[in-house]
Amino acid sequence: MYKTTIGLEIHFESKTRSKMFCSCANEENIAIEERPNTNVCPICMGHPGTLPTINEEAIDKIIMTGLALNCEISTHSKFDRKSYFYPDLPKGYQISQYDLPFCKNGYLNIILNNNDQKKIRITRIHMEEDTARLSHSSDGASLVDFNRSGLPLMELVTEPDINTAEEAKKFCQDLQLILKYLGVSNADMEKGQMRCEVNISLNKEGDSELGTKVEIKNLSSFKIVEKSIEYEIKRQSALLDKGEKIIQETRGWHDDKQATLSQRSKESAHEYRYFPEPDLPPINITQEKIEEIKAKTPELPETKATRFAKEYGLNKKEIEFFIKDFPFGKYFEKTISELACWKKDTTRKDVLDENWKDLVQLCANYMITDFQSLVKNDEKDMGEYSLEYLENKITPENFGELMCLISSGEISSKIAKTVLIEMFATKADPSQIIENQGLSQIGDYDTIEKIIDEVLIKNQKAVEDYKNGKQNSFAFLIGQIMAASRGTANPQKTAQILKAKLD
Repeated sequence: MYKTTIGLEIHFESKTRSKMFCSCANEENIAIEERPNTNVCPICMGHPGTLPTINEEAIDKIIMTGLALNCEISTHSKFDRKSYFYPDLPKGYQISQYDLPFCKNGYLNIILNNNDQKKIRITRIHMEEDTARLSHSSDGASLVDFNRSGLPLMELVTEPDINTAEEAKKFCQDLQLILKYLGVSNADMEKGQMRCEVNISLNKEGDSELGTKVEIKNLSSFKIVEKSIEYEIKRQSALLDKGEKIIQETRGWHDDKQATLSQRSKESAHEYRYFPEPDLPPINITQEKIEEIKAKTPELPETKATRFAKEYGLNKKEIEFFIKDFPFGKYFEKTISELACWKKDTTRKDVLDENWKDLVQLCANYMITDFQSLVKNDEKDMGEYSLEYLENKITPENFGELMCLISSGEISSKIAKTVLIEMFATKADPSQIIENQGLSQIGDYDTIEKIIDEVLIKNQKAVEDYKNGKQNSFAFLIGQIMAASRGTANPQKTAQILKAKLD
């Protein structure tokens, strides 16, 4: 039996206005792959005689990240040169950090599928510049696009506290969510804004020494992180079972083969020949600066989850949806503010009487099911949607109004679904749609009775079946009545009148 030990190295691009050491715009977030080598200057291209300058915004964002991940913030730090002989950095070295990172000794608690909590320690988070993008053509040629070169890049390194593929995947997912909440990185793995590397080793249970470490580089999705670890555990276990040694190397994931493949032997730190960057001064960070950044740190997922349970009375599954779906979470809170205005008998949105709770729950239900379904099926927006997209489709004010119309009994749930679809398509407010299409709920006895009488005349067999004890006939007749009224008949009154007539 073997024990798996895993450490992660995760790179994520910082969301800043400019690159790390020059004034070129940080355009990675607006995709400029179609214009290669246009967002460059002599500094990020490594021309002789050029001097870098430090991006203060990037430093602030790495400090905020470190604070959110319970790290110690170094009051004294510096940049180092890392010798780097690959075509994706033209200088022949990378400006990075070696022995004095900005953040160290942090941790992140993750919740696993069985609800167990595990603490994953974070060794360090340091700042460096990103490399250029390489693309390889079928004829064997490699092309280099320097638009990405020089973007501010944070690297997080964990302690070897991870033991399963599930734990590694969950750590990456929780980290990505925190980065998005902080606004320090978009952390989109599909766009290369977040990249993961896995260090994995196997040893026999009870052995004091760890096994030989293998690194799996450039994993571009959470699913691949999980699959690559599962594959390596099987591969290394099979070798150890046969008495063979594990080779220390760097491997990559081959998606077609669903396997890791050997790339090269692993470099050690001395091969990078780190030394202090002579063109950049050391950085001193005051405690006042740290406190200033801490005060600007937004609400994090864990705190938000606790607040949603207390303030809105949502269950765990609903909270998880709003926490993970950042745009819908913001939209939900904006709508709740509108609900407080629409609900005439509520003056304070934090006073959660039973009626108010029902209204909030109604809002959550329609948002998670019907509204989300419309968003997912919208052909014009198949990628990640934003808060602005949701507000453009249906304003929080209009959504709140619709919820109040349902709650007050002015429209049925069936009509509400029809109105919501029309709101999504036309951006019109619900009252206008209901008026224009004659969808107001019918509540008076005489009108409902007339519709029922017409339905009963047309469905004599169902009436006889009901009298003979077939209870399903009652539901059938209700359906026919609702269809005849286009869903506008009050469901409770309809059921009462129908039952009285049949009995």
